[in-house]
Amino acid sequence: MSHEIATLTIEDSLGNFLQDPLFVTQNIRADERETALELLRSYMYYHGYNFLSPGERAMHDRYFQQAPPEHKGFHQIFGPAKIPHLVAPFLNFLARELTPVASQKFISATCQIVEELCLWLIKENLALEEEAEDAACRAAAAVNWLPRAMRALKRLHKEAQMETTEEVRWTAHGESECFRIARLHSNMLWLENEDGETVGPITISARAKVELEVGLGNALQFD
Repeated sequence: MSHEIATLTIEDSLGNFLQDPLFVTQNIRADERETALELLRSYMYYHGYNFLSPGERAMHDRYFQQAPPEHKGFHQIFGPAKIPHLVAPFLNFLARELTPVASQKFISATCQIVEELCLWLIKENLALEEEAEDAACRAAAAVNWLPRAMRALKRLHKEAQMETTEEVRWTAHGESECFRIARLHSNMLWLENEDGETVGPITISARAKVELEVGLGNALQFD
């Protein structure tokens, strides 16, 4: 495998995608599209390295460690075929870092734009169709899933603060720990942290329960 800068980089591709009139969603403004893609670009710049092979990492380091103007980031080195591989971790990043602070509208729009980007990659034959389709489906599902997680977060946070159990109250005030719903039963739920440890049961209201399902996670971050 060649370890040289791609002829068509991710940066080039994102620019071309923005200019394609067939992929301009009417309910998303141009500045929102640009902001969403800048967020994806930033994620790749800081985290794309973690998803490279050893040889690719060596090439990345060679360019990344150069002083400007020779310095290049992930999106300026690799081609658009890398994008589908980064969609799932990017969505997890949105859930973990942004859903507590960003608006539901922005999160939904970002997911929708990522879906469209993956479909555009297929149209332009810039990524493996199966990989890009899978990534597009993940992003499409997140359009609805992440706002639900945001609503669940707010309600669970409030209800956990009202709990009398010390363990559960610690969960509500913990240092940015992420949880997934491990079990739902009647008006109680149990959360599982990243180490596989379970916290609960937490008593929840009927209103909170309608937003929840087993497996919902990542965005359930209490800080």
